[in-house]
Amino acid sequence: MKRTFILALSLMLMSVMALGQSLEPFFSSKPGRVLVYENLDADGNLISVNADSLAVMTGDFEEGQATVVSTIINQGDSSRFRSKVLMKFDRGEVIMDMAALMEEAMQMGMEQSLDAMGGEDAESQAAMNEILDRTTVTGECRGIPAELSVGMELPDYEIEIKVMFITSKMGCRDRKVIGRESVTTPAGTFDCYVVEETMTAKAMMVNEKTRQVTWYARGIGLVRQQTFDKKKLTETTVLTSIR
Repeated sequence: MKRTFILALSLMLMSVMALGQSLEPFFSSKPGRVLVYENLDADGNLISVNADSLAVMTGDFEEGQATVVSTIINQGDSSRFRSKVLMKFDRGEVIMDMAALMEEAMQMGMEQSLDAMGGEDAESQAAMNEILDRTTVTGECRGIPAELSVGMELPDYEIEIKVMFITSKMGCRDRKVIGRESVTTPAGTFDCYVVEETMTAKAMMVNEKTRQVTWYARGIGLVRQQTFDKKKLTETTVLTSIR
């Protein structure tokens, strides 16, 4: 009897482990597939278009990483920005390497400023390199785990950026899975989990706080996101096509 019980318990635990390992993460892992998003203002006007595609993936979702190429086209001046975003996987959780992303964005911004001022001489380049050398980004973004349930609370996180003597902080708190919904966009209909969180930003005299509500689908990731300043909707991001 005891042996039968232990065997049954072992089989049950193996089944639960297999179920957990088979859960598809909230990430588009198909090479070559492009997810296209539109970013809209509060009145529904187009701000920019964003296209994300998987370039490289190593390891697996238990322990691995991927590089996503992200291209942003601004509606106002048709300017185009291209960056590589490093994603890490930790037991099914999809985590953006925010430190690497911020460092790349800062370097890109400085290079564009130098180009605009025609400052590609050695002195200007040296000044830029000094600023970058004295720039540090610490902390790690937390992502969306593969196993979600309504009511589940997710870990807070904070990123600290030091540029010379100026320190700024970006954080995310009060993260919670508030529901599960079927969402239809121009890209199709998706079964989504809804995550609500509070985003904070502190830099010198600036202290901002916004609320975000995001819909995530397995095998895709972000499907729709709304940003609020207090109770006022300020921006919406929608998945418009998958190609």
